[in-house]
Amino acid sequence: MFVLDQGSGPAVVLVPGLGCDHTMYAPQLDALSGMRLLAVDLRGTGRSPSLDGIPLDDVLTTQADDVADALHERGIASAHLVGISYGGVVVQQMMARHPALVRSAVICDSLCDTGPRTLSERIQLWPAHLQPAMLRAVPRRALAHATRAAYPRRPEAGEAMADIFFADLGDLITQRRAVNRVRFEQMLHGCETPTLCLVGDQSALAKSMMVRTHEALPHSEFHIIPDSFDPSSLCNPEAFTAHLQRWVTAREAGERLGLPLMG
Repeated sequence: MFVLDQGSGPAVVLVPGLGCDHTMYAPQLDALSGMRLLAVDLRGTGRSPSLDGIPLDDVLTTQADDVADALHERGIASAHLVGISYGGVVVQQMMARHPALVRSAVICDSLCDTGPRTLSERIQLWPAHLQPAMLRAVPRRALAHATRAAYPRRPEAGEAMADIFFADLGDLITQRRAVNRVRFEQMLHGCETPTLCLVGDQSALAKSMMVRTHEALPHSEFHIIPDSFDPSSLCNPEAFTAHLQRWVTAREAGERLGLPLMG
């Protein structure tokens, strides 16, 4: 797995969203200080190997194991894990599968469960379930154009999201199918990891999905990022970076002073 490893201090792993690579965190890589930042390309994205041959049921566990292996190879006993969108799902898989490696978590613009609770949620989630077929049916240039148009005030975010349609289509579809099957809500009820839940304010569905994640976690706090949408790291990088800097600094200070998990 490709890992951009820079800086010194407490280890912070930056896990990007669906089909994106480590450059999703370019503003944070420039702005965050006093941390060792490990920005990864998950298997199936960027400069990392393909997901070819990985069964669908093993996609998320394989990607989580790759992150764990990267930490072990570098002698890092635990790290703060940050995940946006699909990356937030991988972080939850890490919390379940490698809890000792996760000092704390930041989950942003993501979800914990794609099982709809209401008819309204079923209708709102239906496009995500149709996306694998759409990715094969609609020309890539048309998808990229529509995606860029959805980010008129943050063209850098639109460009980053449009780029995913020109990567390996099979890997993108595999990861979309994997996240459509996520059922982590019950698991999170027993999770002891202190977690910061963040979401942009521009999507009602995204907010409800992140509230659901926050409510499932016994040690979490929740904040809405103004004027933002998935991915908040690019749509409102200043606010996202400030939340991340505050969170990691507070967790590190709390551990040194022996304070409770949250607060």
